[in-house]
Amino acid sequence: MNPGAPDLTNDYDGPCAVCGAVVPAGAGVLRHGHGPKDGWEVFHPEHVPEPAPPARQELPGWHRRRLMAVDIVTTGYRAAVDRILAASVRVGDGTSGDWIMDPGSNLRYPTHGTRLGAVERARAEGAPAPRALDDLATVLADHLASNEVLVVWFAPHVLTTLHAELLRHGLPTLAERLPHGVAPVCDPLVLDRHADRYRPGSRSLRAVTAWYGVPHDRPGDAASDAEASLALAQVIADSYPALAKLSRPALHTEQILWYAEQMRRHPDALEWPFTAAEPLPWEDPPPAPGSAAPQ
Repeated sequence: MNPGAPDLTNDYDGPCAVCGAVVPAGAGVLRHGHGPKDGWEVFHPEHVPEPAPPARQELPGWHRRRLMAVDIVTTGYRAAVDRILAASVRVGDGTSGDWIMDPGSNLRYPTHGTRLGAVERARAEGAPAPRALDDLATVLADHLASNEVLVVWFAPHVLTTLHAELLRHGLPTLAERLPHGVAPVCDPLVLDRHADRYRPGSRSLRAVTAWYGVPHDRPGDAASDAEASLALAQVIADSYPALAKLSRPALHTEQILWYAEQMRRHPDALEWPFTAAEPLPWEDPPPAPGSAAPQ
C-alpha cells in the first residue's frame, strides 16, 4: 500500500492480525496480503504495519540468468504512428548499448511539444533510423534466440512501437528474425500488478521502483529506465517465490494470461507482449490537456 492512500475499514467483527483481539466492525483497518492468493486481514488502528513490499530473498530462478533489458524514448504513445528517438539495452553482466535515432526532417513536431527536446537532440545527434533500428533489433533477437529473458517495462508499448518502426523502414521484425516467437519476455509491470494487485497508487516505473527501493535516477531516460527495469525484475522475483520458481517458458505464458485479466476492462489495449501493428502515417500529436501553443 502506498503512503497517503486511504485505509479501508472492516464491515464485520474480526480478530486483529497482530494481537488476536476482536476488532469491532468499522473500527479496524483492512490490509491485503502481498501475494495474489493472500487474503484480507484486519488490524486495530494502532497495530497497522507500515506499508512495505515483501522481504527480499536470495532465490534461484530465471532472474539469476543473463537478463537483458530494453527501453525506448519515443515521440508519443501511439505505437503505430510515433517514432523511436532513442533506445538503450542493459545486460546483467554489465554490457550495454545505446542508440539515438534521427526521425527525419519531414516529421513535423509542434514547437511547444513536451518532447521537443528529445526530438531536437535526435535530429542533431542521431544515426539514420534504419541503421540504428536494425542494430537494435539484431541485439534483441540474438539475445532471445539464446532463450534468455528479455525484460521490457510495459512491453506492449515498447515492442509494438519497435515492430511498426521496423516495418516502416523495410526491416525484418523481431517476429521474422525469431521463428520460435518473441519470447521469453518479462514485463515487471505485469508481474507487479499480478503479485500485488490490491496495492493502491500509481504503477508508473517511477512509483514502482520507489516502492521496491530500486534506484531510478533519471526517469524518462532510456538508459536509466532500462537499468531500473532490469533491477526491478530481479527484485520482484526475489520478493515472490511463486514468480521466481517459474520456468522461462511458463513466465512468458503466464504473463499473457495475467495481462489479459488486467486489461479485461480495456478492450482496445495492445496485446502482450506486442501487437503486430502496421505503421501508420505521421500525425501531429494532440496538444496536452490545458496547454496551448505559444502566441
